[in-house]
Amino acid sequence: MFFLRGRRRQKLLRTPLDEAQRRSLHETAPLCAALPADLRPRHEGVVQVLLAEKHFEGAGGLALTDAMRLTIAGQAALLQLRAHADYYPGLDTVLVYPDTFVVTEPEWDDSGVVHEAPDERAGESWQRGAIVLSWKDVAHESRRRDGYNVVLHEFAHQLDEQDGGADGTPLLPTADLTNRWPEVFQAAFEKHQKALRRRREVLFDADAAESPTEFFATAVEVFFEFPRDLRREFPDVYAVLAEYLELDPAGWGV
Repeated sequence: MFFLRGRRRQKLLRTPLDEAQRRSLHETAPLCAALPADLRPRHEGVVQVLLAEKHFEGAGGLALTDAMRLTIAGQAALLQLRAHADYYPGLDTVLVYPDTFVVTEPEWDDSGVVHEAPDERAGESWQRGAIVLSWKDVAHESRRRDGYNVVLHEFAHQLDEQDGGADGTPLLPTADLTNRWPEVFQAAFEKHQKALRRRREVLFDADAAESPTEFFATAVEVFFEFPRDLRREFPDVYAVLAEYLELDPAGWGV
């Protein structure tokens, strides 16, 4: 089974998008069009793998189109261009709602009583094999660079969760990077928290200060959306992300 899947993947990795698909993706997700020419064949092959291996499903009445699937897969593929990428092995389903969706989470009041609190979200990553997205947010954020990209954010959470826990550290390819990563990210996380407390202008949003896992997912967004700013303000974070993802978007010339 693994042999056959491997052969199928290799064929998919060698299969380019057709011209209509390429135009559609570059229009709906301009970040994919910014890839250097030498990375585009690899990127399109990974897109084919994700479209073939993951189940994309509309929810809440959304009729999911091939163009929608392509927009999501095209951006998710940006995080899987490294040499030994494993294409989100824990992910089975991408569930897409037409707009933001509401989840309930437990909250404890001062007396210790638990209440169910509704929370409106644009995206969510589950360790049980699913990502949930709001198409309205995907469509809006994919077309512009403003530091927010729900697809990159939630797929970054999938990378973080591959080792069974969400702690801001994905599975890393080398012992050296594994040793450097926690110190680099912890220092940056604390720097961001301190800047917020002092009400200074920040590159990351306030949500990134909630936890190391949110900081990591936001760092991935910023790495692609504002790479030169990240390299200037958090050079060590940029360096370890570039090494991990095997990409250098600050040098793409856009």
